[in-house]
Amino acid sequence: MDDYSPPQEEQVLYEENPRDFKHSGPGIASFVIALITLAGYIIAFVVVGANVSSVTGGSDSFITNSAESIFYLGMSVLVLAAVNVIGAVIGIIGLTLRKRRRVLAVIGTIINGVILLLFMLMIATVLVNAGSA
Repeated sequence: MDDYSPPQEEQVLYEENPRDFKHSGPGIASFVIALITLAGYIIAFVVVGANVSSVTGGSDSFITNSAESIFYLGMSVLVLAAVNVIGAVIGIIGLTLRKRRRVLAVIGTIINGVILLLFMLMIATVLVNAGSA
């Protein structure tokens, strides 16, 4: 090496990142369940809202049609809440798996948990209002 040559840099070899994990299957399932139930809630409320608005058009069968719409809304909310419980449990299982990415499991568990919390808040509000009447 002479005095006028550029300095030689030492080549440092880095190891590959061993933390390149796959996504957890239960985490993906929890996230998909959360999205499906969220879409289900939106569809249920839109369909029931459309049915109730058509019922209020002045027909004589107001009570029958409105009771049917409220029944379908209640059943769909109960079924979707049960699916949310399943999604939350699957999300928690996805969080406990080792050597897997937990991003989708965290997002799915949070969405399912928030929806369940809102469902319980809705039930509590109905019970408080029913008790005060």
